Amino acid sequence: MRTPLKTSAAVLSEAALGLSIMACQPQGMPAATDATEAEVETAPSAEAAAIAESAGVMTAAEIADLFAGNTIIGVLDAWKLRWAEFFAPDGTSKALLRFEGQADMRIAGKYYANDHGEFCTFYPELPDQKEFCHGVTPLGDGTYQQVYADGTRGGIYTQILEGEQLEALK
Repeated sequence: MRTPLKTSAAVLSEAALGLSIMACQPQGMPAATDATEAEVETAPSAEAAAIAESAGVMTAAEIADLFAGNTIIGVLDAWKLRWAEFFAPDGTSKALLRFEGQADMRIAGKYYANDHGEFCTFYPELPDQKEFCHGVTPLGDGTYQQVYADGTRGGIYTQILEGEQLEALK
């Protein structure tokens, strides 16, 4: 379901993901910034947008439109991770991370678009990498995959649920 607030940018969570979040392959971490609505509406350069479109990668605004107000369920087999990530319309996010064999981890942060038009999540509670940025591409079967600037692929968003449903993670 699309939400009225389309200016907030987001993860197919890490979770995001963006979750978005832990489901990303490490990409290096730019300095954290405070995202404002003006940054959220920042569009990538025409060249970057053309490259992303030709690769089937959604823009940060399209991702935010899909994610804002919803919970994303994701999986990253390489990390033995499953997660649920809620992207509130105000740009804040919450995630429930489940690494195989470990206790669940709950974290809170924010999501936004960076200067490269990628969807980013920032979770200050994480011990190492705190920021994750990527694009998202639809896989054609109702699932979505994280795609990084270098073309590598990350976690897969298996479900998009309306509203906050972190407990739907199984």
